[in-house]
Amino acid sequence: MAHPTDATAPAAGMVNILSVIRRYRLRDFPRRFSPDDLHHVGIPFIDVDRTMHALKLLDLVAPDETPTDRFQKIQDVDSEDAYQEALQELLRDIYEPIFELVPDPANASDMKMRSAFREYEPPEERERMLSLFRALCAEAGMIDQGSGLIPPILGTSSRNRQVMQQYQKDQESSS
Repeated sequence: MAHPTDATAPAAGMVNILSVIRRYRLRDFPRRFSPDDLHHVGIPFIDVDRTMHALKLLDLVAPDETPTDRFQKIQDVDSEDAYQEALQELLRDIYEPIFELVPDPANASDMKMRSAFREYEPPEERERMLSLFRALCAEAGMIDQGSGLIPPILGTSSRNRQVMQQYQKDQESSS
């Protein structure tokens, strides 16, 4: 499948996107995804619009700023394996043209990965698009996570520390 000439991909910071996904999965997120809600949970104000745009491109947030059925499915899964399967399904759908060029991102070279994103616009955002794609693939268990690649949850507030502790407990129990 050839890329359309106006192809775009999510280009938000990987920590911001993964933090939103993880917090929503842990039911630690408002039912809406307004810019104020994103900022309230720790997304830096300067990144709120980019993060919201990426969540919509990933089909996680609807135009009315509510979670999509796909995002609800990610929240409703009851195991780490099911969570990763739901993410894999999402990624294979959203990034279909990339997976046609790079069927196995775990074994793809950096050059092959960069080449897969070469048609995406704007060119100055391609590295960010690729970083987010790799981080999402790691979260979905499709590629190995580098040690310390992605911090679990944003921020240092007491609530964020509680969420991080819950995330770590979940990780330990699923191991």
